[in-house]
Amino acid sequence: PSDGVLDISKLGLPELSMRVRVGRNLKKFPLPGAMTQQDRCDMENFMLKAFEKLFAMGEYGGRYCSFTPGHPNFVDKEEYQRLVDAHIAFKDMSADTYLMSAGIAQHWPYGRGVYISEDKGFIIWVGEEDHLRIMCMKKGTVLNEVFDRLKTALDVVSGIEGLEFATSPDYGVVTSCPTNLGTGMRASLHIALPNLCADGTEKKAKAIAKPLGLSVRGLGGEHTPIGADGTVDISPSARFCITEAEIITALYKGIELLKAEEDKAGGDKAGESIGDRVKTLLAANPDNICLNTFDNAYYESLGSEKAAFLKCLMSGIENPDSMMGCYACQPEDYDRFKPFFSKALAKYHKVSEDAKHVNNWSLEGVAGLPSDG
Repeated sequence: PSDGVLDISKLGLPELSMRVRVGRNLKKFPLPGAMTQQDRCDMENFMLKAFEKLFAMGEYGGRYCSFTPGHPNFVDKEEYQRLVDAHIAFKDMSADTYLMSAGIAQHWPYGRGVYISEDKGFIIWVGEEDHLRIMCMKKGTVLNEVFDRLKTALDVVSGIEGLEFATSPDYGVVTSCPTNLGTGMRASLHIALPNLCADGTEKKAKAIAKPLGLSVRGLGGEHTPIGADGTVDISPSARFCITEAEIITALYKGIELLKAEEDKAGGDKAGESIGDRVKTLLAANPDNICLNTFDNAYYESLGSEKAAFLKCLMSGIENPDSMMGCYACQPEDYDRFKPFFSKALAKYHKVSEDAKHVNNWSLEGVAGLPSDG
């Protein structure tokens, strides 16, 4: 934008979870894939001394939570899980087969932990894929705010006596994964894409995002599921031979284009008639009683009651693998929409469409009872 402010509210978006991070490795230690358990613990303890400078600073001061058993700053499993659920701590690396095979996740949870500022907006992961993942995060609309805070924080951390990061004259910042070389930076936000993710996966979103230079991930990072509401993690793919400023700008421009595709998908979905949608779903789910009982002519005859009728069917439409797939929303719905429900009941209960139910708790006259009742 001409004013240099990367404000996603100008794109019609609400406040979103925004995060900018950089990966850094200490020159004096092997990269995580080659570290022994002792290396990992030594690196964590070395960083704990460096964090003392941050503890004393109002804008960065906070606490360090170690996952290493027996560490003075150790947090138990319950506290660790709370930090993971809050997207503050990283997941159990031993469950990641990719990182285990690379040697990066070995010796879990030794030498791992997280530095958390008082406002929880500045975080340093210790002992993950790289020695350090330094990040700033915030729920808001202006990307510049997390970008600028991270730059200031990185300058502070880089200035701590005794810290020297691994760099290369050809490759820039040295990271474990070649995809992060160069800047080591990842700028991301969480955005709901319910239309592009209507099938419960991020496949369509990925297909659209890739030509835009964007990566789509689950909410917990790579190899994790997307949110139930279609929320995904979006970030520019480029790290190498690109500047940090270009990365944050690419995120803004990419989100602008991706939102346009999401809105278009919503328009296409809205333009599809309910009859066509049911027909498409029924072809793949013939046993769904809601779908195989739907009659478009009856639906069109309902006039002002269409919305109430659709509400009864929505579960089967949104979950086409259902068996029954329909629910009454009002006590009178079985009578109000009898042409539909009488057929659905007949199919499920194996009775005639005009069957009438009678409640009777008496055993008298019930076929098949012993002679003495």
